[in-house]
Amino acid sequence: MDGFTFRGARRFCSRVAIVAAGVCLLAIPLAAGAAEPSRSSGSESVLLPGPAGAAQKAAFVRGGALWVEEQGRERRLTADGSFARNPGWSPDGRWIAYNAGEDERQLWIAEAASGNAHLAAPEGGSRFQWSPAKDRLAYLRDEKLYAVGAEEGDEPAEIAAGIGNFGWLPDGSGFLVSTAAQLQPDGWTPVTIARILLPSGTADPVQEEPLYVLPKQINDLIVVGTTAFKWSASGRWIAFLATPTASLSADGNTLCVLSSDGKTFLPVDQMAHNEQWYRWSPVSGPQSGDRLAYIAGIGREASSNKRLTVTSVPALRPATYTPAGYVDQSFAWYGAESIVASRAKEGAWTGEPGKRPMPFLARVDLTDGSGTAITKPPSGRGDFGPVALPPSELGWVRSDRTHSDVLLANSAAEAKKAKAWIKGIDAVDDFYEQWNWLPVLRVYGQAD
Repeated sequence: MDGFTFRGARRFCSRVAIVAAGVCLLAIPLAAGAAEPSRSSGSESVLLPGPAGAAQKAAFVRGGALWVEEQGRERRLTADGSFARNPGWSPDGRWIAYNAGEDERQLWIAEAASGNAHLAAPEGGSRFQWSPAKDRLAYLRDEKLYAVGAEEGDEPAEIAAGIGNFGWLPDGSGFLVSTAAQLQPDGWTPVTIARILLPSGTADPVQEEPLYVLPKQINDLIVVGTTAFKWSASGRWIAFLATPTASLSADGNTLCVLSSDGKTFLPVDQMAHNEQWYRWSPVSGPQSGDRLAYIAGIGREASSNKRLTVTSVPALRPATYTPAGYVDQSFAWYGAESIVASRAKEGAWTGEPGKRPMPFLARVDLTDGSGTAITKPPSGRGDFGPVALPPSELGWVRSDRTHSDVLLANSAAEAKKAKAWIKGIDAVDDFYEQWNWLPVLRVYGQAD
């Protein structure tokens, strides 16, 4: 197996424990020669970085079973009723990680071509992420970070403890982590963001670098953690939410950016706790630089005060693109100068789902600020969760909130001619009209 050397499967000669910034880190070696992912050339015409053929490959859940759709053919990988959830593709498309079991705690890995699956971790949980460079999977459980290889027989190895959230570094050489704040008699401990560089061999020294200590309070909210880390196309900036305690976090969090060297920290705006609601532009152009799109507005209800906003970083000149009387409830970058948003009429919250407006898809042109409806779903159905796919395709979920299909169009301009790509994916739970389809659908090459 390439990559980490795991306790039990393969023991390595020395395991190093280090303590820095209040985090206990157990370092494990990374294989030498890890390939570095290609970087954007900076072309403004690129739609979305992604593997070839990504537009015709998806993992989805139907009847509790994990399925794969590829080039017009569907294959079932697990038995019906296996409670499959949260499929995630490895970067090379060979493997799919997913949860199984009624409580979604089991972490499984299946080979997409053969369907052969094995249990990677009986208590892996749903916070897992593939390395961008190798077939290695990291996951977070009980504030401990683990990694496991994709091949059957590899055993999980503990990497770090006291972790609140994590993400791989863009080249797969290690992790960016945030500590888990602890409540003490004098208040919460501060949240530290640190970088863990994994050694390339057992004799190499471990490198751990605290990058930044978050303020204990931002926008009058106590900071106790972060959400997932997302890197800009240039690799110079990291976006995340600084989160307060759970009850407050549902309504208000601070979107932040941190420079990759940890020297510049910028609070950007306030928004709901939704990790799908902030995304970097897929390219960093010579004129536009790094741009961050997000859905601004406090309050858990997606039916009001949700505005699609784009800002350059580090200049922070936010511009809002949601017209008056509407809300944007999810979005995807569609090239460097446009965004496709799931948009609905704005209204006061109601507990009756049938009275909540259904969304449609709108394409937003960032060069002139215009927005045009590109779909018109039938009465009683809405268009959710747009996904941009190379070279120019557009996919999304059409649902009546109970029955859901995946549609695919050749381009945004041809969205009204879209055809059903996958019929009858399993239902997902919404949170005040915040719909997250990732538990039942993941397109290969889809941006996080």
